[in-house]
Amino acid sequence: MLERIERKSVNLLLAWDLLWLNKKRNSSISGEQRIQNKRVRGLMKKAYTIPFYRKRFDERGLTPEDFNSADDLYKFPVLTKNELREWMDNLIQQGGALYKFYYLDTTSGSSGTPTKVLYSPREKAWNMANWMRVLIKGGYNPFFGMTASRMSAHSVSAGQKNIFQRMGYLRREFVNQYATEENVVEQINSIKPDLLYMTKTELLRVAIYCKRNHIKVWQPSFFVPTGEMIDRQTRELFEDVFGRGMIDSYGTTETGAVMARYPDSEVWEINTDLFAINLYDDSGEPAEEGLVCVTPLYRTEIPLINYLVGDRATSSVVEGKKVITSIQGRSNDFLSHKNGEVTTFSMIAPIFANCDEIIQVRLVQETFEDLLIQAVPKKDYEEESKKEIEDKIIIKMNEKLKQPMNIRFFWVPVIPPDKNGKLRLIVNNIKLH
Repeated sequence: MLERIERKSVNLLLAWDLLWLNKKRNSSISGEQRIQNKRVRGLMKKAYTIPFYRKRFDERGLTPEDFNSADDLYKFPVLTKNELREWMDNLIQQGGALYKFYYLDTTSGSSGTPTKVLYSPREKAWNMANWMRVLIKGGYNPFFGMTASRMSAHSVSAGQKNIFQRMGYLRREFVNQYATEENVVEQINSIKPDLLYMTKTELLRVAIYCKRNHIKVWQPSFFVPTGEMIDRQTRELFEDVFGRGMIDSYGTTETGAVMARYPDSEVWEINTDLFAINLYDDSGEPAEEGLVCVTPLYRTEIPLINYLVGDRATSSVVEGKKVITSIQGRSNDFLSHKNGEVTTFSMIAPIFANCDEIIQVRLVQETFEDLLIQAVPKKDYEEESKKEIEDKIIIKMNEKLKQPMNIRFFWVPVIPPDKNGKLRLIVNNIKLH
C-alpha cells in the first residue's frame, strides 16, 4: 500500500528530496562526512535484514556495528554485475505483487547482458532529485530552463507533459537520436535548449558531422554526454562544436549519478551525501588507483553495496575532500593474447590520447594475431599522410601490446554505435574458454 501511494506521489517526493539536498549543498566537509557516516550506518542495518546480504555478513563474521564510515565498507565483499543480475532476476520472478509499484530499469548491456534493476518509488525519487542536483550544481536551472534530451527506450511518457511542465516549469523536448545527422541538428536548432542531454556516441556523431561540413549547431549553456568515457580529443571536439558548458556526469542505471566533473574543473566531485566510492587494486586491497566500487547510500530497500562498476579510476584528497582525478574505463576492455595475457585499453589509451590526427577510434580483434583499427581522421588527409599516421601508431601499439599483432587500419567518416546505442572502444570477438 505504501509503495502505491509513493508511486503516485513520486514528483512530490522528488521536490522534497531536492529541497533537502539543496539545503545541505553548502555543508562543511565535516558536515558532509557526518551525513555520509549516518547513511552508511542506516544502510548496513537495513541490509542485515535482507537474506541476500545477511549471508554476506555471516560469511565475513560481520554485523552492522562494524560499519560506521565509507572506509569500513572495505570489509564487505564486492557485488559483481553477474551477482546483481542473478539476484534481481530472482526478485522479479519470485516477488510478484511485492514489487508491483516498483520501477524496473534496464541497463544498455554494454558490458554483455542487460541487467534489470528494481527501484522502490522512494529510491527513484532520491535518484531523480540527485540528478537534478547535479545539473543545479553545474549552473543549470531545471525549473526555468529548456532541456532537450534523447528519446528513452524505457520511457512510457515521452512527449507527455506533467502538471509542472504545463505550467511552464521543468520544460523538456525530445530529440530523435535515430534521425540523420542533418535532421538532429535541425531539431536542436529549432528547440534551442539551455541543456542538451544525449549519449556520448550520439553527440559525437553530430559533432563530427558539424565539424566536417562546417555547420553551426545551437550551443546550449550546458550539455551532458552520458553512457561512456570522454577522452581528451572528444572533449575538445565537443567544446569546439557545442561550447564550454559540458557537465561530465558519472554513474550507471543501477546507481544513479555518482559524481560529476563541471565546466572548468579538472576533477569529478563525488555526491558524498548519497554515495560512497571505494577503489580496490587487482589483489582486492584498498587503493588510490583501482577498480571502482559504488555504494548508493539512498538505496535501502534493494541495496547495492560495494557494486563493482567495471571501471578503473584514480582518487585524491583535495582540501580534505575525496575526489576522482581520472577514470580509465572498463576493466573488461582488453585485447587477448594466445599465451593468456591481456592488454587493457588503459595500457594503450595514451597512444590515441596524444594523437591529434584522429578524433575517434575503435579496436576490433578477430584472432589472437590480427587487429583492425577503425579510425575517424580529424580532416581529409592524403593517402601518404594516412600511411604515416598508421605507421606511427602501429609502431607504438606493438611497443605496448603484451604480444605484437598484425595491425591494419580502416579509415571511416564515423564509427557507428553498437545496437545498444553505445560504442565500445575494444570489440574482442575471440571466444575464451
